[in-house]
Formats: sequence, structure tokens, C-alpha cells
Amino acid sequence: MLRSPNTQLHYPFQNTAKDYSGNARDGTVKGSGVYATKPGGGRCLYFDGVGDYVKTPSFGLSGTVVVFAADVRCKLNASVHQCLLGDYGYSSTIGYFFCARFAGSNALSWQYACTAYEAQIDCPNFFAAPYDDVWLHMIIACDYSGKKCYFYRNGTLFATINLVQTPVFPSTNRVKYLGIYNAFDYLFTAGDLANVQLWTLLTMPPAAQMLANAKRMMLDMHPIW
Repeated sequence: MLRSPNTQLHYPFQNTAKDYSGNARDGTVKGSGVYATKPGGGRCLYFDGVGDYVKTPSFGLSGTVVVFAADVRCKLNASVHQCLLGDYGYSSTIGYFFCARFAGSNALSWQYACTAYEAQIDCPNFFAAPYDDVWLHMIIACDYSGKKCYFYRNGTLFATINLVQTPVFPSTNRVKYLGIYNAFDYLFTAGDLANVQLWTLLTMPPAAQMLANAKRMMLDMHPIW
């Protein structure tokens, strides 16, 4: 599997939440999270929307770019928020992040701190048909210095969205969550996650290089479905 030189987390979810990044940040599965087999092989973790999530040890990040990659399957739901990645708690002044497909939405959203308040950008139609309730590979590359967020779907750049506000980089040591917004909210997801990676970069690579990396990650991280 492809791995960035500065991988912070890597959970293949092969029947455990063991961290393969080399940082020994093994996750703790809460609730009744069930390990299952994906179509074509490989393993995943299924969240049923009722108290399931993965909690990581506390750690901070360095650099200027945060990259979140995962294989994900989630279904449009009128009441359940598909929370893919969360932080210990939202804040306007402490760098945090939150990635989700909100209830009733086909957008993939990313939240971040920007000193004055918590900001959010949405990538419309990321999960629109035929990508609803099917496995897809997603990458979000948030360039905090360049104030841009890049959304990749199945190895292709889907959208580039400007961060209008000045973001606060998430450098503070904090617990991270998969499948829930943060430690205090009950926004549990209902869906599948596999091959989760969180990594950082000092600078955003050229578009051609990042696109090549996204395609390679999609092929390396799962079989063809």
C-alpha cells in the first residue's frame, strides 16, 4: 500500500484498529462496530449509526497540508450524519477538523477553525448518484497555507474549493475520531470505512503529482470492485 513519508494514521481495519503508520496510534473501537468483507476482498469496519466509533490516541500535526484518505460507503439518510473524521471538539481558535456527509446531503463537507468561528466548505454532489451507497475512494487535501481544499473521488480531482477565511492549522495534541463528530456530540455515522489514512505535507505538491498520487492510492488501497 502507498504511504506518505509523513503518515499520521493508517487503519486498514483488518479485524482490528491497529495503526500501520509506524506511530503506534492504535485505535479503540467503541460500540458494536463490526468488521466485514468488502466486495472483491479486503476488510472494512461497519458503523450502524448507534454509538459506533473509533477513538485514537491524542496527537498533533505539523506542516501546512492535511490529507485524509479512505474507502467509504454511505447512504443518503434524512436523519443520520455520516461523520467520517472528527476531532476532540470544535473550536474557533484551536485548529480542528471535521469531515462528514451531512443528513439529507450529497455533499462532502470539511470544517476547520479560522480564529473568529468554525468555518465549513462543502463539495456539492460528491455522493450523488451513482455514488450513493456504493464503495468509493475519497481524498481530501486541505492546504491551510494556500487556502484551498482539493476533493478527489476515485483517483480523479472532483473539485477545488477556496478557503475564504484564514484557517488555523490543527497542530494541538488532540484525540481524533472516526464515525463521530467529536467527544461531546451524538452524530454517529451509519456506513462503512476501510483503508483510512491521515497524513501531512510541508507544502501542497503540484497538481499533476497529487493527481498521480490519488490514482495510485486508489489502486493500491483496494482491489477493483
